[in-house]
Amino acid sequence: MMRAMGKYQWIGLVAISLACHGVIAATKCDALAAFASQNGLFIPGDDAGRVVTGGGRLQFYSAPDFSCKMEGIFIVTGDTVDAYSEYNGFTSVVYFPKADKKAVIGWVRSHRLQPNGFGISGGQN
Repeated sequence: MMRAMGKYQWIGLVAISLACHGVIAATKCDALAAFASQNGLFIPGDDAGRVVTGGGRLQFYSAPDFSCKMEGIFIVTGDTVDAYSEYNGFTSVVYFPKADKKAVIGWVRSHRLQPNGFGISGGQN
């Protein structure tokens, strides 16, 4: 019986460790996103419009780091987004899906975005 109890304690310890790792990773991503938004290169509102270029899916991240992947969230070539800032090869964007869904806010790889000549505001002085 002691052996079985030890096994269950070990399983519980592993489960707690994995849960804590997820919390730590999420906290790291949240902190990085906040830091990058404050310290990244600001994109003026009149130049915020971007179109996705290249082939395949463009993955969303919750922060500008490959470890902060938003599983199952992506955009594709031809989709348009509004960009807010750039940091470390990533751009902070908002995407408004056509199918009346909630806006998606996150970070995508900058090299797949091109300005489309539109913005979300008039010229800023």
